[in-house]
Amino acid sequence: MRNRPRQTEPRQVRRRRTGRPPGRREPDPLLSTRALMVLLAAGGAGAVAALVPESAVPIGVAVAVVTLLAQIVRD
Repeated sequence: MRNRPRQTEPRQVRRRRTGRPPGRREPDPLLSTRALMVLLAAGGAGAVAALVPESAVPIGVAVAVVTLLAQIVRD
């Protein structure tokens, strides 16, 4: 005779508390804060690299490292 698998209670999904009534939902922002910071850093790095071409490679590496760290923090 085979044993039946244990039946477990279904888990309840946790809902985020937003302080808003459940029927009203605002649209999500187009850019997250993280994306905005990455874009600002890239724009600033591009401006500095245009003014001082010798610094283009070190600044590019720094922006790449910051972008990777932001991705790691997000995950």
